[in-house]
Amino acid sequence: MIFDETEIRVRFHEVDSWGVVWHGHYIAWFEVGRSALLNKFQLSPRDFTRLGYIAPVVDLKCSYKEPARLEDEIIVRTTVLKPTKAAFTFRFEVLRKSDRKLLVTGEETQVLRLWTDGCSTISPQNFSQDSKPSLIIWPLPDKDQRAKSGFSIR
Repeated sequence: MIFDETEIRVRFHEVDSWGVVWHGHYIAWFEVGRSALLNKFQLSPRDFTRLGYIAPVVDLKCSYKEPARLEDEIIVRTTVLKPTKAAFTFRFEVLRKSDRKLLVTGEETQVLRLWTDGCSTISPQNFSQDSKPSLIIWPLPDKDQRAKSGFSIR
């Protein structure tokens, strides 16, 4: 399974008046983790666009177990699941670094859509489990493999 761990320290502006992280910041941290994982494979949003694709989020789940607090060091563990369609599904775990306590779990799905002249050619309503994949990237090649093989999403 392909995963990445990103460390973050909870900052003052991320907590409420009780010193607890505001719930929306976990979603932002999911994006930090997802971006770090995809950047390892040179698959940033800019890379997708250059290759003629976009990858909008179509589903997002977050389950809160225990709050993070001001100055906590946390780890965002991001795992990409093996795709079964033209999409990426990421699983997230937010852990407190000091004791590895699980604070939050989440999951996000992004579909791959063709990008033509700034317009998507597939609407989210038409994308379903039965859609034929136009692209499956698995296993994800590392940067060296991409450079050697000339790997391209197209």
